Amino acid sequence: MKFLQISDTHLGYNQYGLKERGEDFFDVFKEAIDIAIDEKVDFILHSGDFFHTSRPSNEVLLNAIDQLKRLKEANIPIFAISGNHDRGNQVRDISPLKILENFGLNLVENGSLYYEGIVISGLKYLSKVAIREHKGIKDFLEKILEKSPDKNALHLLMLHAEFEPFFPNSLNLNKEVPEGFDYIGIGHYHIPQKPFLMGNTTVLYAGSTEFTAYNEKEENYPKGIHLINYQDKEFDYKFLELKRKRPFIRINVEDNLEKLEKDLKEKLEESYEISDKKPVVILKGNVKNISYKDIYTLIEAKNFNEKVLHFNISLTNIFETESLVESLSDNKEEPIEYKLKEFLDDENLYNHVIDVIATLKTFDTTDEVKKYLKENPNLLDI
Repeated sequence: MKFLQISDTHLGYNQYGLKERGEDFFDVFKEAIDIAIDEKVDFILHSGDFFHTSRPSNEVLLNAIDQLKRLKEANIPIFAISGNHDRGNQVRDISPLKILENFGLNLVENGSLYYEGIVISGLKYLSKVAIREHKGIKDFLEKILEKSPDKNALHLLMLHAEFEPFFPNSLNLNKEVPEGFDYIGIGHYHIPQKPFLMGNTTVLYAGSTEFTAYNEKEENYPKGIHLINYQDKEFDYKFLELKRKRPFIRINVEDNLEKLEKDLKEKLEESYEISDKKPVVILKGNVKNISYKDIYTLIEAKNFNEKVLHFNISLTNIFETESLVESLSDNKEEPIEYKLKEFLDDENLYNHVIDVIATLKTFDTTDEVKKYLKENPNLLDI
């Protein structure tokens, strides 16, 4: 038996407000489907956050359906759970993955499905309130085991939750998972991990297929999917790096524009050797003698903006506080990124707020924003 483990595809995420980034998330998803077909896997497990939002656009839904049709034509079923991004409002709405059930996706929400002599179970993302009320997720998992259609069959489980040590002060995997599962594929944590044994259970943190954030923790880890072979009661594992992902470049900015120019040229040359996609460039540093204006002037003067999809610049301890965009464009909204940096010291929090702003800027009216926030309360989760 051979299957593909995938998670956190975040389809429909126009990161930085760019349509190209939305296309990137589909590019690597299509590549994952190509691999599944080429490898002739028996099925695919998807451990949550299939979509980036519980309200994907019509275009995103249609593109997802096209890929599911390819799987259906190849007779490869896909099993999935809802993550925190695509689980839907628990009171007024359902997960958009329910729509995809009509096109071949098998949604496993807090239960099990029996497939070819295998039990495939899933527990969708639960809110922090629900976890507190139930003092964890162990009760849910025990009920799943009790209702298993075949207690002697191979039992695979999908989870989308926060576990220590990757999420401090969160759930303890050893304490939460009862005996009875042979394999657990976990989503939500975006850095892929090698599988490990927990008792008799093989556990795998799948990671994401693209960068939804780019920080010091993630930059040294590849993005990909996992090919799992089950034979002789053992899970054989192979990580497959996805080639169609967007290159990200991180450069430490010092008080030297000549060095920055040299570093940019070298990094861009390296990037174009491995990908035909324009990279996203992250510029960070503590500086005293140069400003945002100096950097943007360099970018325009040397035509770096034509070679890069997006610059994400974050400087601290600078003297000049001129508006970044007034000197470069007519866009009057960009300075909010600089102002936020003055108040938010935490890098992950800053990136999260910027992503939220980029999402909300895609709406035309305040009423549309209000409606979207009501339907997607998890957007503001920290």
